[in-house]
Amino acid sequence: MAVFYFFLFLLVLGTALTLSLTVLFRVETIEVQGESRYTAEQILEASGLETGGNLFLTDIDAASDAIEKQLPYIGEADVKRVLPSEIEIAVSEEQVAGAVLDDTQYILVGVSGKVLERVTERPEGYPLVKGMVVQSAVIGTPIVYEDGDSTSVFEKLAQAIDELSLENVTEIDLTDSYSTTVLYDNRILLKLGPPTSFKEKLNTFLTLLEGGNLTDTDRGTLDLSLVVDTDRSYFSEDFSVSSAVSSDPAASSADGVSSAGDGSQAAGTSSAAAQ
Repeated sequence: MAVFYFFLFLLVLGTALTLSLTVLFRVETIEVQGESRYTAEQILEASGLETGGNLFLTDIDAASDAIEKQLPYIGEADVKRVLPSEIEIAVSEEQVAGAVLDDTQYILVGVSGKVLERVTERPEGYPLVKGMVVQSAVIGTPIVYEDGDSTSVFEKLAQAIDELSLENVTEIDLTDSYSTTVLYDNRILLKLGPPTSFKEKLNTFLTLLEGGNLTDTDRGTLDLSLVVDTDRSYFSEDFSVSSAVSSDPAASSADGVSSAGDGSQAAGTSSAAAQ
């Protein structure tokens, strides 16, 4: 009798399993959410997902990877099952960190380090990244640079710029990773120094802008390399500042000068403002 009930149990279990794989939990709808430059149809096609299959047998991880690789400007594709019969695809746009010159082409690189696009002309609205030698750059995959240290520095700096929503960045120079510079609006060269506390240093710059210590017409060099340790930043007026990030303004000095150009004082900041 025990054997009979055991086989009966297996029969019921098998029937339930068969029903769940063939009749129940069938994918009836696939919904795309979020904003991106791609249409819902393009995202769905890239995912490889189709209605009619079993919800639990659908490989949602593979679908997510396929979307992010085939549609590089999608930074993240979150694919999940929604009982009883739906799959949701939530996408977010990858932000461009900069354009890296590779031979005769420019490579647009996302904040995550993913290769987004190759173009023949320098794109407008994105920082030009200098000092990075490209080893490999396959669209939809992470870019690989020859110098691993510079790679890490660029990733940290790009993340800080993105988190602070710092706009109008013209160029980034990582030729010397311990003397990183950022050119803002083609007129203010930000000297960030060692590759630490990028967010705090850049936030100090934003505080000076918002507080009126720096105006829309100021041109020169702002030394932020020691601001985290000393709570002081030094501005030196120099009207020769251009798109050449590598230029070293002659007016710079260890003591620093004010934005008024009188060579008399440094721009003060507080540690609270730099957080």
